Amino acid sequence: MITRHWRAMASPIEWLIDSPTETDWIDPLADHLQHLFDTVERHLSRFREDSEAVQLNRRLGDWVKVSPILYEALRLSHRAWRITQGLFDPRIITDLERLGYHGAAIPGSLTQSADDWLTRCPRTATIRLRAPVDFGGIGKSLAVYWAALRIRRHKRFQQQTRPPMLLNAGGDLQIMGPAIPAGGWQIGIEHPVTPDHLAAVLNMSVPLAVCTSSIRRHQWMHDGRPVHHLIHPFTHQPGGSGLLSVTVAHRAPTWAEIWSKALFLHGRQGIAAAAARHRLVAWWFSADGRWGATPEAFSYIRWVHPDFSLPRTTR
Repeated sequence: MITRHWRAMASPIEWLIDSPTETDWIDPLADHLQHLFDTVERHLSRFREDSEAVQLNRRLGDWVKVSPILYEALRLSHRAWRITQGLFDPRIITDLERLGYHGAAIPGSLTQSADDWLTRCPRTATIRLRAPVDFGGIGKSLAVYWAALRIRRHKRFQQQTRPPMLLNAGGDLQIMGPAIPAGGWQIGIEHPVTPDHLAAVLNMSVPLAVCTSSIRRHQWMHDGRPVHHLIHPFTHQPGGSGLLSVTVAHRAPTWAEIWSKALFLHGRQGIAAAAARHRLVAWWFSADGRWGATPEAFSYIRWVHPDFSLPRTTR
């Protein structure tokens, strides 16, 4: 197994290549992937003053021509907002700021309407934004998607089969087929309470993406109460009552990220029904020491930490 490591988007990035027959292409492509992650961060971060997204947030109400990276992030965010019926909403940036999770300074929204926050003109790649946005995990999952696409299209693989590969960006990962290592990939789900421990191990032998939404890393105190970054856009408060983390497997890392957040906001009482309704492959861990999974997800489980037990109704 050959690995390459770097950091980007406040996360460790790991690229694993299993038993390649030749290796001369790996380092040049790794440099290219690192530049791609840095470029996506420069366009989409809400923490950098030079970010294109920050500059756009400061031009609310204007028609602005944007880069292909920012245009795609906006298009995808708007589609996710519609498909999840508003549970995925990039406008929660104002709630994050109010609760003390600050990025670069932003203005207030120009609209109270739920429907007119983004207008797009695909022909000219121009947009009009009427409320500030934060792409959150969508930015990193887009970087994973584009990086995997670049690997698949590399000239080396136009005439030969790609070796098994996995790209992991701080827990947002993409398994790349068609080949899979003997025995499959062993995928760890981070323990949502105890640092440097796993909550579960999955065995995956299909080219899926896996993303997790968890409150472990982004919790803080605000006005004397604990809060976290997974905001319910309907209540404008931290959501996901009773849940600690949700992991989703999907063909695309962007939609694994989107659905992990949307499912989390259903809370412990509603997540099973929501996941079943959308036919998702999902696993979740709750504050009462229980874990759950959709029927499609059970076959991937190889081990679960003894901190968590399975409710009797799902055994």
